[in-house]
Amino acid sequence: MKKFGTIFISWLVILPFVLSLSCTRMMQDETVKELVPVKSIGVLPAQPASITVQPSDTKTMKQLEAGAQIINTLLLDYFRDHKNVRLISQTELESLQGVQAGNHLFVAREAGRQLGYDAVLVTEVMRYQARTGSAYAVDSPASVAFSLKLLTAANSQVIWSADFDQTQQPLFDNILQSRTTGSGFRWLTAAELTQAGLTKKLDRCSYLQKD
Repeated sequence: MKKFGTIFISWLVILPFVLSLSCTRMMQDETVKELVPVKSIGVLPAQPASITVQPSDTKTMKQLEAGAQIINTLLLDYFRDHKNVRLISQTELESLQGVQAGNHLFVAREAGRQLGYDAVLVTEVMRYQARTGSAYAVDSPASVAFSLKLLTAANSQVIWSADFDQTQQPLFDNILQSRTTGSGFRWLTAAELTQAGLTKKLDRCSYLQKD
């Protein structure tokens, strides 16, 4: 009993220090420029990041595409009540003049110019690995990484960006990860981990506040 009390007190001593490190990390992975006038924002469909995937590695590509689909559903729900933010459909992208898929930032700029948005949000998925196991016992945890960039249509200036890169850890191996995602003692699915990360990042963007 005495040993348990000593361990508990030790946690109380080091926790404020650990939390300060967490806050520092959260600040480092987000970039905010000086605010510029933005009245309308278009949201591009999330896409697998422009990374090298071997043609034979269909598993990884399917994972990235699955992650993009999940994020698109989450973006639709997140921006449902934002008057000045609208999701750009795949049909609209295909109708753009002189634009070919590939360079996401170029596509974003032209989408903003041709469709009349001041800025465009680009989301790229770098990793999307599903949880293997149940909510209380896993062989491998969910692991997700994606980036968000908001750029102006006028000159392609990135005015806000954020990265999310997380693999859920056991509570006592990394208590901060649990605090960050709100997972408590439960293993999250990849979709739940994505939703937690996406919501936290978008909530911090000054350009995406509701009217």
